[in-house]
Amino acid sequence: MDFMTYYKQLRNNEIASLNLITGREQYLIDNIIKMIESNFLSKAYKDLNFTIIEGVFDIDQFLNISETLPFFDERRIVFINNVNLFKNMKEDAELKLLDFLKSIPEQTVLLFVEKEVDKRKKLYKFMAKEGTLITIDKMTHSDFVKWVNKKFKEYNKPISNHALNYFIEMSNYLDKESNKNLYDVDNTIKSLVNNEREITESVINQYLEIPIEHNIFKMIDAISEKKIQTSLLILNELVGNGEPEIKVFYLINQQFRNILKTKYLIKSGYSSDSVATKLGIHPFVAKKAAHFANQYSFESLHKIVDIVETVDTEMKSTGLSPHLLIEKALFEIHTVG
Repeated sequence: MDFMTYYKQLRNNEIASLNLITGREQYLIDNIIKMIESNFLSKAYKDLNFTIIEGVFDIDQFLNISETLPFFDERRIVFINNVNLFKNMKEDAELKLLDFLKSIPEQTVLLFVEKEVDKRKKLYKFMAKEGTLITIDKMTHSDFVKWVNKKFKEYNKPISNHALNYFIEMSNYLDKESNKNLYDVDNTIKSLVNNEREITESVINQYLEIPIEHNIFKMIDAISEKKIQTSLLILNELVGNGEPEIKVFYLINQQFRNILKTKYLIKSGYSSDSVATKLGIHPFVAKKAAHFANQYSFESLHKIVDIVETVDTEMKSTGLSPHLLIEKALFEIHTVG
C-alpha cells in the first residue's frame, strides 16, 4: 500500500491492528505517526496509551506493554521504531512474537516502522499475510508539486507559478539518484519564506545548489538566440566559480548529444518524461533537451555534434588552452543555422 492510500484510510478512521511501515521518506512517516497518535487516541490520556519502543527490543517488555488494557480509551498504540525486528531478530524471540501476533488483543494497535526488511523472515511473511504493509518512499511528481505549493501557502508566502515550477525543478528532490528528502526541501522553503523579497529565480538560486547543467543550458539557450557574448560570459562565470574547463566542455558535449537523442526519441513518439527514463537523465535535463530539440533540425544537431567531437579531439591531442578551444566550439556552434 502506498502513502496516499494509507493516509485516506486513516482519514476515514480506519486502522488495522498490525501495521508495518517501510521506506525512507522520514518526513511522511513522522507525519503518519503523529496523525495516528492524534486521531485514534483521546488527548487527555494519550501519554498513557501511546508507547514508543526504540533502541534495544526486549520481547518480554513488549508483550507486557502490548497486553495491558488501555487507560480510559478504546485503544493502546505501540510504536516499534527501527529496531531491526524484520532483519536481525533471533529465532526464539521471533517465534514468541509470532505467537502473540496470532492472537493480538482487540484493543491493541501495533505500528512497526523499519527502513529495511528481510522478506524471507517468518515475521515479514506473517505481516504480509495478516497485517497492513505500507511503503513510504519519495513522492511522485504530481504529489510533490501539490506538497510544495501547500507548504508555501502554509507559510503565507506568495510565489508565482513560474517560480514554483523553477523551485521544484531545482530542488533536485525528484531525481532518483538524489539523497534529498522532504525535510531538506521544507528547510529550504522555510529559509525562502523568511526572506522579505519576492521569490524569483535569482532568489531561489541563493538558497539552492543549482546543478551545473542548468548553466550549461543557459549557455545553449544564448547560443540558440545568437547571443554569443552571453554564452561566453556564462562560460567565464562557471570557470571563475571553480568549475574545471574540462568538465564544462564535457557537459556541453553531453547535452548536445542528449538533445540529438531526444529529438530522435520524440520523433518516435516518446514524451519528455519517458525520454528521461529511456536516457537515464534527470527530468529537468530531459525537459530542456526536448525544448532545444524543437529549435534545431537534425542536420544542425549532427553538425554541432561533429564540431564538439573535433574540439574534443583537439583538446586531447594539441595541448592548446582548453578555455580557447571551448570558445572556439561556441563560436562554431553559433554559426550553425
